[in-house]
Formats: sequence, C-alpha cells, structure tokens
Amino acid sequence: MHPNLLDREDTILIVVDIQEPFMRNLFEPERVIANSVQLIEAAKVLGVPVVTTLQYRARMGDIIPEVAQALPDDERIDKMTFSCCGVGDFLAALERRGRRTVLLCGIEAHICVNQTAHDLLGLGYKVHVAADAISSREEGNWRLGIEKMRQAGAVITTAEMSIFELLKDASASEFKQILQIVK
Repeated sequence: MHPNLLDREDTILIVVDIQEPFMRNLFEPERVIANSVQLIEAAKVLGVPVVTTLQYRARMGDIIPEVAQALPDDERIDKMTFSCCGVGDFLAALERRGRRTVLLCGIEAHICVNQTAHDLLGLGYKVHVAADAISSREEGNWRLGIEKMRQAGAVITTAEMSIFELLKDASASEFKQILQIVK
C-alpha cells in the first residue's frame, strides 16, 4: 500500500473545534459541515475511531448540532491551546488507539488545524487534511493554511477521496452504506 493512501486499520479521524462561534463568519460553512459529517458517518461505518476537540468549551460552547448528532460517543477533548497536541488528554487518546495516521477536519485551517497538523508531523504521525472539510474566516487564510500544511508534509485530500481510500474495495461489505453517505 502506498504511504499516501489512508488505511482504515491505521487511521483516526480528528474533528477540530466545529463550534458555533467559529462558524459565524466562516468561509463556506455549509461545505465544512457537510463534508465533516460525511467523514464522521463513514468513519463510524468503517470502524475508524473519532476524536473531537473543543476550543475553550466553557466560553465557546459545544460542537454545532449538525455535527454533534453524527458523532459517535467517543471522546470530546476540551483545550485552550490552538494545537490539539498541547493537551495531554488528546495525545493520550491518540496513543491509546495505537494508530499512526491522522485525518483532520474542522476549523480554523490556518490556526488550530494548521498547528495540530504541524505538531502531529513533528511527532512522526502521517497527516492527511481534508481540504473541503476545513476552512477559515477568510478564504485566503484557508488556502494558505492548506498550502503551509502541504509544504510541511501533510497529504492534502478531500472528504470523498478519503472515504474511498478507507473503503478500498467496491466488494467490501460496507460499500452500499458508504454510497448512501457520499450521495
């Protein structure tokens, strides 16, 4: 298997800070929500663990309802640092699952997603970023966030591309369920 393709046995989905205050002025919020929900639903079908983070939950609130209802009952980790890796509970959650490939979605591309991607790369993780499931308040910051992560070694992908890499085979028992998700 090529190292730039996702493998469901080694991948963990990280959903970064999809909270209402951040969504208010986001560039193309509907795209981020729809593609993040697709990734979460596919992860559940394919047995890929999901870890969700929240930036300063007490002040910024919970995950938006459209995304929260899709989430499994996996961990939701509160953080103050921009990088998810600045929180011991996050690093422990990754370590417990023993997976070395991280697929990122969420907000904002040039802040929390970017810093998390760089820190994970520094820790030796393979990092994939679903460009259509992340964004920033300004389109320019979204695009530059993606480019900076690419330059650092992250694999830039899309939600649908990721889902089909994880599925790998049209004869897989989950194929029909996945088709319903990506429609």
